[in-house]
Amino acid sequence: MRRRTFLQSSSALAGTAMLGGLPGGAGAQTAGGVVEKRSLITATAQLDPARPEIARLIAQACQKIGFNCEANPMDYNQGIQKVVMEHDYEMFLVILAGSPIRIDPQVFIYGMHHSGEHRRGGFNWMGYANPKLDALAVQQEGMLDLEKRKAPVFEAQQMIYDDQPGTIVAYPQLPMAHRSDKVKGLVPQLGEGIGSFWSDIGMEPIGGDGYVVTGHNADVKHLNPISANDIFEFYEIGMIYDRLMRIGPDGKPTLWAAKSVTAADDKTIDVTIRSGMKWHDGKPVTAEDVKFTFDYHLAQKAPFFLAYLRNIEAVDVTGADSVRFRLTKPFAPILSTVLAGVFLIPKHVWERIPGGGVDDALKFANENPIGSGPFKFDHWRRGQELKVSANKEHFSPPKCAGNLRVVYGSHDAMAAALEKGECHRTRYAIGASHVDQLKGKPNIVAKGYPTHGFYHLAYNNKIAPFNNPAFRQALNLVIPRQQISELVLLGYAEPGASVISPANAFWHNPAVKAPAEDTKKARDILQKAGFTWDGQGKLKYPA
Repeated sequence: MRRRTFLQSSSALAGTAMLGGLPGGAGAQTAGGVVEKRSLITATAQLDPARPEIARLIAQACQKIGFNCEANPMDYNQGIQKVVMEHDYEMFLVILAGSPIRIDPQVFIYGMHHSGEHRRGGFNWMGYANPKLDALAVQQEGMLDLEKRKAPVFEAQQMIYDDQPGTIVAYPQLPMAHRSDKVKGLVPQLGEGIGSFWSDIGMEPIGGDGYVVTGHNADVKHLNPISANDIFEFYEIGMIYDRLMRIGPDGKPTLWAAKSVTAADDKTIDVTIRSGMKWHDGKPVTAEDVKFTFDYHLAQKAPFFLAYLRNIEAVDVTGADSVRFRLTKPFAPILSTVLAGVFLIPKHVWERIPGGGVDDALKFANENPIGSGPFKFDHWRRGQELKVSANKEHFSPPKCAGNLRVVYGSHDAMAAALEKGECHRTRYAIGASHVDQLKGKPNIVAKGYPTHGFYHLAYNNKIAPFNNPAFRQALNLVIPRQQISELVLLGYAEPGASVISPANAFWHNPAVKAPAEDTKKARDILQKAGFTWDGQGKLKYPA
């Protein structure tokens, strides 16, 4: 078993958020009463063998301060619905994956913690509300000088850590594997490893029918580019639909469907798209399609992108292949979260929706997705496989005939398929123990890839006891980070602290360090906040 050096220095804990619980019902606390048992939901072992075990260890650690919670693994998509869409949860353990558009700090600072993003489909499902953080989040996004922008980004990281609206448990690597005798040309990317878009278009099958079999442990929920809000959807939709720009393997925005992007001034961006592009049904991609795409995302309140589109005043068609973005203010993440984020959609398809029996564009099944991307949709057999074929007319055609995404019943089944040569690569992380098991097997490359994502323990800040910053700060001090990183994740992780991972070196604040476990300090914080314990050691609310 491998070991790592773990960050164990303590940090000052000074809660600054002023949060109110719900006025009544389940969110209301009883003064002097025993703190209620709470449910910690997470994905099942089928998706990630580590999550149920991490949740169990967290629940066990909570007992050190007299608080009871129960690990409650459930289907991943069901959990996302309850947490992200309905805010119907108490505690939630999830991996916030390090997708390319999350390299810019905007996603984890503004998108995840600004109070305005506590909305259906928004990333602030914790309900965190801190006016000082809101001000920092707005300040940093308007600063075009990256070095100067660091100051508010660093300050925001410290503030979020001090408030603990959620706890960063661990910074994992992405344990992944592929068959070196079945596929070559894979291009790793920070946050996605060999499952990246650049692997999709650059990989070359060795023998066979030209299709690369990509293993996954969960199905996608849908193929609707407007309502996409998690990495599983982004992987597959990103093959079918183009973006104006993409985040390159080096983490920097690069031109894609756009031939050129220039700034006329701090609030005006001119974009010229490539000529000759076509939708998969043969119709030409036009500047009108580009304008329609962004207008439509705003009008339909696309859940993931709404936070980043709000500064767009208008998109004007300025020529047959050109548009102008007019912003309400300077917006530093315009390239990485907007132009390299939003999927281009055909006006002639989507202008009819809502309509034709579809009353909500966000719920449109999109069973035959038509994009302009390097892969064309072939078929989707739910729970089994999703097949896309190479679009040879694309300006950057794939080197393979296509990609066959196979859903395996478990990590064990996926590892077995890799050993047999039936699976050619994993799209997302495979269990750390499976990577160790596969190492050294003939023709298998298995290892951990760097990512800026993290295991995140979210608290519903709108209900007691999580509406009390002192309670959240106390929880932070009993989380067994080292045990989780070393024993559960087998050293393919480091204890976490800041919402910006050390892997994202330019934006990470190194002063925000993971604390050592300290039950005494946790109990002292609770006692100073007025919490007490009954004769059985159960935590009681302040009287």
